[in-house]
Amino acid sequence: MPIRPADALLCADDGEPLARLRERDDDGPMVRPIAAADRVARQMLRDLPGRQVETPDDALAKALVAAGATLTRSATELQHDLEDLPDPVALPAGWSLSAAGWDGDLAAALDAAYGPDHPDGGWTDNDTTSVRDMFERSDPVPPLLPASARLVGPDGRSAGHVLCAGPVPWTEYPCAWILNIGVGPHAQGNGFGRALLLHALHGTRDAGQPVLALSVVDGNPARHLYDRTGFTVVTRVLTLTTPAA
Repeated sequence: MPIRPADALLCADDGEPLARLRERDDDGPMVRPIAAADRVARQMLRDLPGRQVETPDDALAKALVAAGATLTRSATELQHDLEDLPDPVALPAGWSLSAAGWDGDLAAALDAAYGPDHPDGGWTDNDTTSVRDMFERSDPVPPLLPASARLVGPDGRSAGHVLCAGPVPWTEYPCAWILNIGVGPHAQGNGFGRALLLHALHGTRDAGQPVLALSVVDGNPARHLYDRTGFTVVTRVLTLTTPAA
C-alpha cells in the first residue's frame, strides 16, 4: 500500500514520496504535494478512492477536478495570536453570555441562522449530534469551556453561541479552534456576533492557549468580522471528494 501512515507520506509505487499527509479529524487528510500536481493527483485517485481530502494547493485541486474529483468547499484558515485583544463588548440590558451547552432553543436558532442559502449550507441533524457528542462524550474533542458561551436573551432562551475546542489535533501549530459561531435571525444586527467572537478570544487566552483559529468558507459575510477583529490568513483550504474506485 503506497500510503504510509507512520511517516505520513503518499508514495509512488516505487516508494518515491509524492505528498505529505496529515489527518484532520473527520475532514480527511490534508495533502501537501512535494511532487508535480498531476502525479500526486493520479496516485491519490488510486490510493484514496471515494475519500474526502483537503489541500492548500490550487494546482493539485485543479488536477484532481480534471481527473474526476469534486470540489465541495473552498475556505480560508484564519488565526489570531491573542497578544493584543480588543475589549469585550457590553451587551444590551437583559442579554447575557452564559455557560456553553446545548438545548432546543439553541438548536432552533442555529437552524434558522444556517439556512439553505448559507455558504456553508443548512444546519443538519448531524451538526446537532456532533455538538451533543462534544458535551456528552467529549467526542471527538471536549469543548474549551472558557472560550465557549451561549447567548441568552431577556426571555431566558438561547439565541446563539460560540463553541471552541483546544488544543486541537488537526493543525500543524498549537491552537484552539472555533468550531461554530452563530446567532439566530431574531437576534442579529445587535453586535452579538462580535461579542461572542471576543468572548472566544479572551477565553482562549485565559485558558492558556497561544492562538485561536477557524476556517471560513468563501462567500461567508462573517469573514468581514474576522478581518476587523484582527484575524490573519494562515492558508487556503480546498476540500474535495475523490471518485470511487
